[in-house]
Amino acid sequence: MKRRRGANSRESGATVVEFALVLPLLLLLIVGLIDFGRMGFVEVSITSASREGARLSSFYPSGPTNNQEITTLVEAAAPGAASMAQLNGNGTLGVSIIPCTSTVAADNTSVTVTTNFTWLLPLDLVKIVSPGSTLGEDFNLSSSSAMRCGN
Repeated sequence: MKRRRGANSRESGATVVEFALVLPLLLLLIVGLIDFGRMGFVEVSITSASREGARLSSFYPSGPTNNQEITTLVEAAAPGAASMAQLNGNGTLGVSIIPCTSTVAADNTSVTVTTNFTWLLPLDLVKIVSPGSTLGEDFNLSSSSAMRCGN
């Protein structure tokens, strides 16, 4: 009985080569899924936070005396969203408030929340092929909510 060692070793060598070719694509797919999941989480979080801020701002018919209360509520409504988006522990949310005015009967208040999003994917490699591309650059995620003032 002869053993065919040559065929098995050649097949395992082909398997290693195939694995080496497929592994980078598989890793890019997994990291891409993580990135888009992070982006979805941050978008939902800042949308909810802007809605909560607009709701609180609508309780002040002549505008809040201090915007810090609304900013604090927005930051508490989206804990960790900025850190998740910016991949560091000290990410910040930008909060912009357009308050109610007592002079307009059907006035709206608006709160806009923004944060910078940093990619985990190595999209800077696209610039090798297309030097003018902005695909790999960080960008701002933003959400704005408006509510009728409670005059």
